[in-house]
Amino acid sequence: MRFFGPRAQVATLSLVGAYFLLWPLWRIPFPLEIASTEGWNAYFADAAGGAAPLYPPPGMLIVNNYPPLSFYLLGYAEKVFGDALYIGRVLSLLATLGTGALIYRIVRQFDAGRLSGTIAGVWFVATMAKSFNRYVGVDDPQIVAELAMVAALSWFLARDRAGRPADPAILLMALAGFYKHNVVVIPATVLIWLLLRDGGKALRPVALGIGAVLAGLLLCIVLYGDAFLANMLTPRSYSLARGIASLGRLQWILPALIVWAVWAAHAWRTSLARFLALYIGVGLAAYFVQWTGGDVLDNAQLDLVIAAAIGLGIGLERGGELPFVRRLGEERVRCLVMLVLIGRLLATQRYEPMLLLADPAYRAEFYVNAAIARSEALRVAAIPGPVGCNNKVMCRMAGKPFVYDDFRTEMILATEAPKGTTTEDLLRQHGITVFDNDPRSMVSSLERSLGKKR
Repeated sequence: MRFFGPRAQVATLSLVGAYFLLWPLWRIPFPLEIASTEGWNAYFADAAGGAAPLYPPPGMLIVNNYPPLSFYLLGYAEKVFGDALYIGRVLSLLATLGTGALIYRIVRQFDAGRLSGTIAGVWFVATMAKSFNRYVGVDDPQIVAELAMVAALSWFLARDRAGRPADPAILLMALAGFYKHNVVVIPATVLIWLLLRDGGKALRPVALGIGAVLAGLLLCIVLYGDAFLANMLTPRSYSLARGIASLGRLQWILPALIVWAVWAAHAWRTSLARFLALYIGVGLAAYFVQWTGGDVLDNAQLDLVIAAAIGLGIGLERGGELPFVRRLGEERVRCLVMLVLIGRLLATQRYEPMLLLADPAYRAEFYVNAAIARSEALRVAAIPGPVGCNNKVMCRMAGKPFVYDDFRTEMILATEAPKGTTTEDLLRQHGITVFDNDPRSMVSSLERSLGKKR
């Protein structure tokens, strides 16, 4: 299989990644809602910039159950660079690419070659752009927090190898947790690993990490009062069946996990195999537990996608140690693995990138729908009093204050409200008019699949 050697493998994987990146890149400048959390994040960025309380008082139909740092970054950045919505989108795209670069660095830190590191990093970017594009190029803090955590992991590995204390890297992990609080896999892995490896000597860095988090929480309580805890501890419904059903979503990273697992089973006695087993195991557990929560989405899986990419790079690098690989030939096996990885990426019913490349009428739809969104925003602005929009981007564009959050309302109905209460009842009690927006004001109206007619 010389025709598909290492250079061709990397070039093909990179081309596939660039193809899928077209979709998240193209939609960035349009005033259309990409994900339901976009307007929510933009509203609270405005609040951090001084427009409203960052953590709303109890009794409202909105809630902020995220830590504050992402909102302050965007809230003050928009005073200089413009709308936080678009800044958040660009940061997310850059963070995706940056995380891919850091994955390359970490694979290299584990003494792998450039080829394995490059494949791991590019596979991550391609997988994110294809299967997790709800977070790529979207105003959401998740991937930026992941970038900070992966940087902290790389820093920890460098300091650990040099025999230096892990304290600075652990403090960076704690800080990243105040950008987005569910990026728990890397700090949990590092602290458990230190305890297992170093025993009592690890108590100091563990105490430092826990102490930094507690100090940060105490500072937030001092700054925001009881409203901070009330928002962060917003009741949420949970379902074990939902967590079990989520296991099917592992299909997008399953080839990478298999490559890692085949090598790890052979190299189980090595420190590297055990560290990666702990990392991926914690990632799987965190993914499952988070998915039992109502309205939790694919951001719960991103820690695991990163771990799978690193495991893929190590599995490819060390695969030559396996007896069956030596029999078949390392070059041949690597070629087959790459064909599987690329084939899984291309096995999709979504074809928006193809339409962007080949269909001028499809590209024109975005401009038409953007004009519709602006027109809808003018209609919302003319409605007196508080208005709730399912498309929060449009309500924000209309200059309306944030008064209705569908997630908060769903959780009130599921956990707090008297039986029989409806969404309409809650809206009526708060004097909120609901605007039924034109679906063309959302990017979802422009998504295409083989099973859906245009």
